[in-house]
Amino acid sequence: MPPADVALAATGYERGTITPLGSSTAWPVWADASISGRVSLGAGAHGLSAFVDAAELFAALGATVADISEPA
Repeated sequence: MPPADVALAATGYERGTITPLGSSTAWPVWADASISGRVSLGAGAHGLSAFVDAAELFAALGATVADISEPA
């Protein structure tokens, strides 16, 4: 993760609130293939979350879905 000041300058959102929805910049989105069902993501402000279906979110964002995580 970038330092907090770099994240804010790049996205306009504080770390912990960054959302891919409604961004003024079309950022690339990557998602691990194991993510499915209902997911929670930042909604632009501290204390707010958006809950959405992962497959629909990935499709709407044109996300690259791949095996990008390391097993624990």
